[in-house]
Amino acid sequence: MDKYLKNPISLSGVVLALSLSQPVYALPTTIYDNYIGGDDHGHGDVIGSDVFDVLSMDVELLDNNILSVVINTNFAGKGDEARFSTSTYSGNGIGYGDLFLSDTWSPVGDAPYLDDNYYAEGTTDWSLAFSLGDERWTDGGTGSLYSLDGNDDDDILLSEDFLSRNTFRNGQEMAVNTEGKEADYINSSLWTVDDANNTISFLIDLTGTSLEGSDTIALHWGMTCANDTIEGVYSVPEPEMLGLLAIGLLGIGFGQRKKTTK
Repeated sequence: MDKYLKNPISLSGVVLALSLSQPVYALPTTIYDNYIGGDDHGHGDVIGSDVFDVLSMDVELLDNNILSVVINTNFAGKGDEARFSTSTYSGNGIGYGDLFLSDTWSPVGDAPYLDDNYYAEGTTDWSLAFSLGDERWTDGGTGSLYSLDGNDDDDILLSEDFLSRNTFRNGQEMAVNTEGKEADYINSSLWTVDDANNTISFLIDLTGTSLEGSDTIALHWGMTCANDTIEGVYSVPEPEMLGLLAIGLLGIGFGQRKKTTK
């Protein structure tokens, strides 16, 4: 190592090479709930009690194209409670919605996007969705990633497909209609609920999908009644920090060399 300390250029090259050989982890980005979305019933941000409140989501692209999404919501742990079942078509209760993804976020209007919903012309076309399927009324399980054909009616279930009363936010995409979508299945992963910390977590493999290598990732989530929803966009950090590290080490090396030559 002494020979590299005497040669700062070599030192920076070695460190940069080592850095590039290691997994790169970006810092998570917090997306706060500044999205209300269109609603014909005229409700505000959170319909009903604050048990439905979605506060934020923490998004992070990990090594090997693994997308980590942590939803911070008071609804965590409530997806299996029968007290929410009376106003649903299924009788299973209000469950956890699927996580919708796209490479571009284009909601209609400005925050809090009161004109934006599934029906709005020009709204975000979701290209992927992580479906919880029949496990959405449990506290975690196995989910499946599907590709979507834009906002195709045959692909997506809305909040009004789950609720039989008008005390919900209608027109919101809440789940994948998995019937007949076997050919669009991509992969499966686990999702978890931590009711002690009010979080719902997803780990999704984006390898080979339309979002692999994308600079931005748009996200949409809510419980199946859409009493609150959250949307936003995550900007994937660039790896130029490694180059900055090498430049910094180069400067340190020159400083060290100057000291040793005095």
